[in-house]
Amino acid sequence: MDNLPKFSGQQGNGYMGSVDYVWYRQNERYWKASFSYLRKNFTSQSSPRPRVEQYCLAIDYVPRGIYTTRRWLYLAPTAGLYVGYESINRNQSNLSEGIIQNKSTALVGPQLGLEAEAYVGPSVAILAGVTERFVPFSDLAKFRTIGYVGIRYCFFQ
Repeated sequence: MDNLPKFSGQQGNGYMGSVDYVWYRQNERYWKASFSYLRKNFTSQSSPRPRVEQYCLAIDYVPRGIYTTRRWLYLAPTAGLYVGYESINRNQSNLSEGIIQNKSTALVGPQLGLEAEAYVGPSVAILAGVTERFVPFSDLAKFRTIGYVGIRYCFFQ
């Protein structure tokens, strides 16, 4: 997260877990509602390392993108909004460097991304993508780049 492209000066490692619910519409378009948990530990000279945690609800619209002739691979842009909560250091002041604040904040903002689905079975797809979030109220960084890989199981009616 936050390493490509380098919009953020803060370096570290982290992970994200997400659960999505997708409503497919006609012509390969869909809406996606997500709940995600994001955690990132930053590189620091002090101990313990600073930690950021985010809990977010998001809704994205995915228009018809490009796909292969047999429709096993799809590539489409995503656009949406998210709301959530960001906790920095769990409100504990543990940095003398003054790099990262220790206050939590509410989050709201837009997000843009690119998503690919590769169907490996009639109802199972491997999903990969990248999302860029604009986080206007965060004291840490104004942009978050999130890459993801997952499995999508489709319940077609």
